[in-house]
Amino acid sequence: MKSSKRRLPAVTIIMTALVLSGVFLFGQVAEAAWPTRPIEFTIPAGVGGGADQYARFLIGLNVKGNYISKSIIPVNKDGGAGAVAMQSVLGQKGNGYQMMITLNAFFTTPLFQNLPFSYKDFTPIALLALDNFPLWVKNDSPYKTVADFVAAAKNESLQVGGTGSKQEDEIVFRAIERIAGTKPFKYVPFKGGGDVAQALVGGHVVATVNQVSEAGGFFPEFVRPLCVFQDERLNIPGYENVPTGKEAGIDFSYNMMRAIFAPPGISDEARDGLIGLFKKISEDKEWLAFAAKTGLKPTFITGNDLMKFSEEYEKKHIEIMKAQGWLK
Repeated sequence: MKSSKRRLPAVTIIMTALVLSGVFLFGQVAEAAWPTRPIEFTIPAGVGGGADQYARFLIGLNVKGNYISKSIIPVNKDGGAGAVAMQSVLGQKGNGYQMMITLNAFFTTPLFQNLPFSYKDFTPIALLALDNFPLWVKNDSPYKTVADFVAAAKNESLQVGGTGSKQEDEIVFRAIERIAGTKPFKYVPFKGGGDVAQALVGGHVVATVNQVSEAGGFFPEFVRPLCVFQDERLNIPGYENVPTGKEAGIDFSYNMMRAIFAPPGISDEARDGLIGLFKKISEDKEWLAFAAKTGLKPTFITGNDLMKFSEEYEKKHIEIMKAQGWLK
């Protein structure tokens, strides 16, 4: 008597074995190759500011260079001095299709707001560069030098502007107060660097500390830098004679971090893929030309080295914030 069970065709058996071998490998479920869908790039500021410009420029470089096969989508999430963006990214644990461009507020905001997280809770991807802080005034300003500006600031509380409160820009102005002994500045916070630059051009504030990437578009027609708060002068055509803060009498050096972090718990494949993406971008000729044009200091570090850098940068900000009286 013949068995009632039907035998599967040999081809079906072979195909089934191949599928199973792709799904189970040494007892683990195999993951699809990264990336398989678009990646969201969170920007902790409004449209037009430095972070927004950088993120969109980096996205454009990926499009031109085709460094990864999927698109990168910019998403602006301003608010809370970066806290809104940080909490959004932190809440996407394990999502290898999410990343965030970070600034120094990545350290100051959790400290000042006493938030239940810090840089240690994110996955480090790459530091791309360190940015600058020139002191800008309008072209028709009576302040021709830093000495002029300081002298005026000792006589009256000047109205100045920057991005956010108790963030990078305000740190610089409060440092000028402390070091030069001026009266307290009337600091006006704006949503982004683009708004800050326009406020200076429009005469709503008398000085800003925008990066060259933000205010440089108005130089030399509408604004001019009195100094730059870093250890060396700007190596940009037209800016060679701009003194450092120390040369101008204010011994203060400070740079903006331009780095990428991802949510916690992402796969090694996603982490390595993101690091590889920004490694390629860091070597892109257009990126290097942009860095030279805006006075960026390309500084590419990843992984444990980035965490060590972050640890030292947080310590530096704790010292600065304590000196300002923002932390006890």
